[in-house]
Amino acid sequence: MSRLLVLTTRDLAVGYRLAGANTVEVASAAQTAAVLEGLLAVEDGVIAVHAPYFHALPTRLRRRVDSLRIPLVVSLPTGTASEPVTDRSQRLLELLRQAIGYEITFGDEGTAR
Repeated sequence: MSRLLVLTTRDLAVGYRLAGANTVEVASAAQTAAVLEGLLAVEDGVIAVHAPYFHALPTRLRRRVDSLRIPLVVSLPTGTASEPVTDRSQRLLELLRQAIGYEITFGDEGTAR
């Protein structure tokens, strides 16, 4: 089923549900890894994972999700004001690279290179 599925904390899940996204509440990186392993076999859309849990996934699982075209597994920004702009920009570039298969960069004036 092609859709967006969000793996996130209980506190954040409500907001994603209000926005219309399907959610799975997870409480730790270990639980996230276990849930994600099961979802990889049945999902064919986008699985967005709460960033701290995504970055704490075991290396083997990270390599596996990075190599997949379907489902697309992405790190979900935490949305905190303390996130540096460069981290958000890097994350956006990585999402674009995963979605379209190559990297797009922009010059100082916003022109594509």
